[in-house]
Amino acid sequence: MQFLRNGSILFLILLGAPWVWAQGGRAGRAAQQAGAPQTGAPTATPPAETAGRGGRGGAPAPAAASEFYDYDTTAGTAPEIPSAPSAESHGKMTLNGESLAYTARAGYLPLRNATTGQTMAHIFFTSYSKDASGESSARPLVFFLGGGPGQAAAWQEFGGLGPKRMKWGADGSVPSAPYEWVDNPHTLLGQADLVFVNPVGTAFSRPAQPGRGPSFWTTAADIASLGEFVRNFVAMNNRRDSPLFLAGEDHGTGRAAGLAAYLHDHDVPVQGVILLSMTMSADALAGDTEYLTLMPSLAMAAWHHKKLAPELNAMSAEQISGQARQFASREYLHALYKGDRMTADERAKAIAGLARLTGVSKAFVVNNDLRVTLDRFTAELLRDQHRGLSASDSRVSGFQPAPAGGGRGFFGGGVPLAIDFNLNNLSGGFETAYEAYLHSDLKFNGNGVFYLSGGGVSNFTSTGNDDQNLANAFARNPNLRLFVGISYFDLSAPFYATEYTLAHLNVAPEIRSHNIVVSHYEAGQMAYLDNKALPKLEADLARFVAESMGHK
Repeated sequence: MQFLRNGSILFLILLGAPWVWAQGGRAGRAAQQAGAPQTGAPTATPPAETAGRGGRGGAPAPAAASEFYDYDTTAGTAPEIPSAPSAESHGKMTLNGESLAYTARAGYLPLRNATTGQTMAHIFFTSYSKDASGESSARPLVFFLGGGPGQAAAWQEFGGLGPKRMKWGADGSVPSAPYEWVDNPHTLLGQADLVFVNPVGTAFSRPAQPGRGPSFWTTAADIASLGEFVRNFVAMNNRRDSPLFLAGEDHGTGRAAGLAAYLHDHDVPVQGVILLSMTMSADALAGDTEYLTLMPSLAMAAWHHKKLAPELNAMSAEQISGQARQFASREYLHALYKGDRMTADERAKAIAGLARLTGVSKAFVVNNDLRVTLDRFTAELLRDQHRGLSASDSRVSGFQPAPAGGGRGFFGGGVPLAIDFNLNNLSGGFETAYEAYLHSDLKFNGNGVFYLSGGGVSNFTSTGNDDQNLANAFARNPNLRLFVGISYFDLSAPFYATEYTLAHLNVAPEIRSHNIVVSHYEAGQMAYLDNKALPKLEADLARFVAESMGHK
């Protein structure tokens, strides 16, 4: 399980979908070979409190209310999802000065047991293909696979990369109802056809019978079920000649990496993998390394909120991130390594340097023994304003209620309630708008509850690790290309930790030199939601797809 650098307090992240992808280090278990889902629930003993990275939703529903919202795997039966053709609609937009006509489809693809032919689950998807001549069967095809367990692909589709995008406020917030959506000039549809896939338990995707649900909620079964979706989609839509790309986000980056290896083993070649807010290796979070890899992200937060010295506040994002990297890899590394062996002068310099770059007081650094945890920092930086920072986007803050039992004194005698103000703002109207879009534009009426961020997946049993999945995928396919998008203000996936993970990726030198593309964004966890970051992200992804097509 991946910790959010928060000392003894664990942040709840996949709200309503409580168990997250585990991240093993190089000494951890190797990723299991993905296999087909089996009937019957695996046993898992989750911890009393859960930890991990950025969820996207509100608090989990009380147990008494679960029958009205949460998916109940103990139910004997559930409404059958009818086998029917996908809803088809057509759209037209202007992209890069040219008219682009496209066909959209929304529906279910059944997953069937290879031996018995029995339907095991129905995967809900939406797809967009450019209306063109015979070249369409060989056009690149990008599969967006959503985030970690419980996260629907609607975020990537309707948030920023599909042909239609929710109309956000000028400041990036969700406007009041009625909600609107507009043509997206930064959709990736100009470069490739797009498929947004929702794993079992997300969006409208369901197991054929409730009791089968847990058999899909393991790392191996999750990868296998999505692998069969991709294989069947390609065959059913005559896309065998299309170069395939897999895109994962947050904890779904391990899914995308593992899926690349799975598909290669099942004779479905993959051209490239796209990872956004990549999960870090356990080595990047082990011992004092977690403080080293987190510190530069704390510096970026302090820089954004103008909590640094004037000469540092005046720097660009690239400049301040460079300063922070340099301090972390030199003075800070040296201080943490020496520990109590530091001289008084060395300790004083380390304290001063850390306080200078993170915007907190020297006393705060001393009280935390030079090891600033995420939860303490997000509560401390704007403490004088009674505001806390969002882990998903440190640029966003909100009024921080006093902790339970803390009395009237702010932050007195307890741990502040973990609230991600950014995600709470974004998720409110997003699902409502997306379901309206499905109904009005894509002519699709869903079956049951739409699970955007939780409520449909429970007790996810995780094995393996993302960096090993990547290494395995590259070992199988040396021509595989990798794009990694890193956000400076995503505290749940600190940029220096991702850089550390990539620097220690176990791949051949020529792959490291030629097959891996990394790009940074002044954005939070979901860079495509950011109105300023989206154009750069779209241009980077379009270039990556185009260059991968000609890569040898």
